[in-house]
Amino acid sequence: MIIGVSGSSGSGKSFIVHYIKKKLPKNTVSIIFQDNYYKLREDQSKDKNENYNFDLPSSFHNNDFINDIKSLKAGNTIRRKEYNFNNPLVKPKFITVKHRPLIIVEGLFIFNDKKISENFDRKIFIDCEIKKMIKRRIKRDSEQRGYDKADVLYKYENHVLPSYKKFILPFKKEADIIIDNNEDDNTAASKSLEFIKNLISD
Repeated sequence: MIIGVSGSSGSGKSFIVHYIKKKLPKNTVSIIFQDNYYKLREDQSKDKNENYNFDLPSSFHNNDFINDIKSLKAGNTIRRKEYNFNNPLVKPKFITVKHRPLIIVEGLFIFNDKKISENFDRKIFIDCEIKKMIKRRIKRDSEQRGYDKADVLYKYENHVLPSYKKFILPFKKEADIIIDNNEDDNTAASKSLEFIKNLISD
């Protein structure tokens, strides 16, 4: 079974899918992240102020992404270099994703592209208030990725929000379940886990 998990940046997608994997029996779940298919900085589009915009569906090597999803589904193991979010202090490593009974595909733009979404048996949309998502993104990008707060806010206002409204939010209605993740606890993760448990127990 392949489940797609989407939502805006800062909605809590990654936390939730890691929580699900941790709570299910060992060797049950494999996760494939769209983030690991980002194009290089120099291959990204620029906005009117000549700033790179990483928040577009075209920011990814989507053909590779689709091929790897299909390869996993066919029973193969995939190997890919982990994306380090252009942080020179982080040395990229290779990650291996194995075929397992449950494959979770996590990413920003996985529902708007039919060539990607047609591979999913179920879709989970992680919903969250914009103010909460901005707060989480500032905390994450400053602490984990070394980004300046002003730069984070610029990207959120000029790149993240416009893309969210155009390429992510309209596909919320196509999800099989919408999970509210406005609380800073495990409530949303637990609800997502319960939904998946019910699916795999049928």
